[in-house]
Amino acid sequence: MYIAVYTDRMFLTDSDRNLVDKALADMSSLSASQRDELLSLFGTFGMFCNPRPANIRQMVLMIARQQLIDLPAPFVDDMKLGIPSVHVDLFWSQLTLPAIDYIFVQQLPTPTRVSSILTPQDEDLRQEQLNALYYLQQFVAALDPEELSSFLHFVTGSTVMPNTIGVTFNNLCGEIRRPIAHTCSNMLELSCTYSCVQELKREFMAILHDPQCFEMDMA
Repeated sequence: MYIAVYTDRMFLTDSDRNLVDKALADMSSLSASQRDELLSLFGTFGMFCNPRPANIRQMVLMIARQQLIDLPAPFVDDMKLGIPSVHVDLFWSQLTLPAIDYIFVQQLPTPTRVSSILTPQDEDLRQEQLNALYYLQQFVAALDPEELSSFLHFVTGSTVMPNTIGVTFNNLCGEIRRPIAHTCSNMLELSCTYSCVQELKREFMAILHDPQCFEMDMA
């Protein structure tokens, strides 16, 4: 099966995809550090030969086949076991490429979707907690795609759309006030002392733009 190299790099992160695209367009434009980064990237996929203009396209195609066809194949086979043989033809006739694309798109996080799954863990909230939750929902609903990805990464440890994000509250204020993420449980601990959404946005955006805030600790 032929895989179009420019349409099947979606298994890569944004930064890795940009690097691969730059290499595909013109390898001579890569800096020494970018060449080293490209070698490291290919090495993580088991490709240890030196990428050159003559072979890099084929290398990317081989990695794409591995990631998009070979690795998922056992799971596809398991899925087939749940489809009675008399329904296989009907199933695959309905599961067209546009249908698969629609299913995929429906799983992507959007500001509205993420905002809607922010779920307080207590049933009876005080007014200041309700206010903080509202500010958080408004903040998330206004994020652009890159900011939303950073938000999910900070709160859940992943950029994949989660089923829910729990929200608990504390009374931190002043210099120690900050959102606290518990990625193992998809839980966000939020101060209820914010007086407006702009306050929450200012502090949360500072976190999303600080790489140190994405380092794991035992808090």
